[in-house]
Amino acid sequence: MFKKTLAFKLTIGFVVIVFISMLVIGVFFIHMFRQYTFDTKEKTMLEKAHNISDLIAENTLSNGQMHGFGGLIRFLDTMTEADVWITDSVGNPAVFSGMGMGMGMGKKFNSEPIPDEAKKVIHEVLSGKDSVSQSFSSVYKETTLTVGVPVFDTNNTVTGSVFLHAPITGITPTLNKAVSILSVSIAIALFLAIALGLFYSLLFTRPLKTMNSIAIEMTNGNYSVRTGIRSKDELGQLGGSLDLLASKLSYTINQLFQEKGKMSDIISSISEGLVAFDLELKPLNYNNALSDIMNRSQPYKSELLVRDFDALEINSLLTTVINEKKSCQIIKTWVNKKLKFTLSPIIDNNENVTGCVVLVQDISESERLEQLRKDFIANVSHEFRTPLTVIKGSIEALNDGAIEKKEDIERYYSRILSETKILQRLVGDLLELSRLQSGKISVNEEKVHIPSLLSDVTKSMQTIAVKKQISIEYSPIEAVPPVLGDYDRLRQLFTIFIDNAIKYSPEKTKISIEIAVKGTLEIKIADKGYGISEEELPYVWERFYKTDKSRESNGTGLGLSIAKHLIQLHGGNVTMQSSLEEGTTVTVYLPYSE
Repeated sequence: MFKKTLAFKLTIGFVVIVFISMLVIGVFFIHMFRQYTFDTKEKTMLEKAHNISDLIAENTLSNGQMHGFGGLIRFLDTMTEADVWITDSVGNPAVFSGMGMGMGMGKKFNSEPIPDEAKKVIHEVLSGKDSVSQSFSSVYKETTLTVGVPVFDTNNTVTGSVFLHAPITGITPTLNKAVSILSVSIAIALFLAIALGLFYSLLFTRPLKTMNSIAIEMTNGNYSVRTGIRSKDELGQLGGSLDLLASKLSYTINQLFQEKGKMSDIISSISEGLVAFDLELKPLNYNNALSDIMNRSQPYKSELLVRDFDALEINSLLTTVINEKKSCQIIKTWVNKKLKFTLSPIIDNNENVTGCVVLVQDISESERLEQLRKDFIANVSHEFRTPLTVIKGSIEALNDGAIEKKEDIERYYSRILSETKILQRLVGDLLELSRLQSGKISVNEEKVHIPSLLSDVTKSMQTIAVKKQISIEYSPIEAVPPVLGDYDRLRQLFTIFIDNAIKYSPEKTKISIEIAVKGTLEIKIADKGYGISEEELPYVWERFYKTDKSRESNGTGLGLSIAKHLIQLHGGNVTMQSSLEEGTTVTVYLPYSE
């Protein structure tokens, strides 16, 4: 594992560089030392050869004969550390190493003739030049360094030559010693290079390991870590940049999480359903409102969502939206609801579609309100049209003089007055409801005895009930605490409820009114009328709403809405229970005064 680390690679590289450098320096040093050794040996041998040449020149006879060197040759061998040759002027050896005492001149040199290369060297020296060569190696059967110098007489004439022969093997031990010393030095240098290189590599890579661990911590989401590197070199700059990156990432991630939280809160707070799909039409995210709109329990599982959208044929539209990069809207019916689907593609900065989003809106309420608006306009138009038509016809008849009898004229005037009152009541109801909704109506608070108020209302409504042979059963009780409110407003709301009970009950039925004192004062008004369906029951309190469109009625659908606002104005509440063909029970809850 260590072989894969940067420290190992740096150490190996450092050692290789040191080794190659030392090897090159060693080779160069050995070469230079060898050359220096040979040059020194040559120079020394030349000096000694010249000394011998001078000595020979001083002791040479006038006839050119050399005497007295036979006994000196051994001393010369020892002094020069080489074999000594002395030749005459024609190149014949006169004295040379290995000659015994008294050996004459002109004796044959060894048993073998001198090689041609050696003869050339001898002739070169006899021509008056110094010579350095290895031409006599074959004579000594080993590599031999030979130097030769001429011998001059007083007339500067070459009278002979001196040759010194030294085997190179004498130089080799010195070179071998130098090589061994150099090898030991290289080995020591390599050991130090390995130790120092490893130490330096570990010291160099320690900040890198720290930065690597910091980077791993950052990938795990910990952006509070810091390298702690304070050096001013490139590693310090890199560590500082990494610390700055961690700080910036921490700030950016926190901002992103805050924005994500805000976005999640916004999406969750949206009352419309919202769902995002990828390119494979798999749901990525959706809010809780979607399950409520689709009448599904939470959590809304993705598989069920896909099946529901497939049943609504939304998936095919999503494919079209993604391919064409265009938004579209469609309205579908789902479980007695009107749902509006808005499909939009998700496009990135490169104009590539990365998915799509669907906004689901429950427009059942708006559709119902739109229908209510249409019904209201139709009802109000009808309510205004009928009395206006009667009024117009009556006035035209009177104006044309077609009515001459006094009793007919009075009847027409009475009809005009009656229709005018109907218009006045309709306009009054609209204004009353408008003031109640806007909160501009004032309440004259006083203590109201509800049983007495109901007795008053019952008596006034009895004349209407008698026409349909409907009996109103009410037994007032006296032990009832008073209600703090406006007598006229309370009378108005009970009149609305009893009037509706009479209006929407068949003939020869019964209406009962009961009072109970509990946490609040409970007043129940029950009839045996036509009743209201369960689906329509939640909407009866809204203005302009009529439960039975098939049955003709002179109502405007404002009464119950006005009554509910009056109850709320007195801090109370109201509930309604009804079943078709079984009747309706309205319960009014009013706070009473202790």
